[in-house]
Amino acid sequence: MSQEPKAWYGARTFYRWLSWENRPYEERVVLFRAASLDEAIELAGRESAEYAEEGGFEVLDMVQAYRICDGDEEVGAGTEVFSALHALDLPANAFLDRYDSGPAHTRIGE
Repeated sequence: MSQEPKAWYGARTFYRWLSWENRPYEERVVLFRAASLDEAIELAGRESAEYAEEGGFEVLDMVQAYRICDGDEEVGAGTEVFSALHALDLPANAFLDRYDSGPAHTRIGE
């Protein structure tokens, strides 16, 4: 039996930081190689549990996955790793306001 070729997927997971003031939420998009969308979601679920345990975060109960490309295609600079369509009847500024959560928490590398 031949193994199904693995494609690249981007998986978006969500967390609540428990130790920071105001307990901010975090969204992450992580790359996985998987044989199916279901497998990508399963891998993302396992990885997000590990990430949350290491950081002391709460994992929120949603994973969104997006097929990027077949496994033999190159993933690199400029590759779209996630996309979501929002069917909302809002003007552009109202849409952006809905998703603007205020100042982002960032870490500056050394």
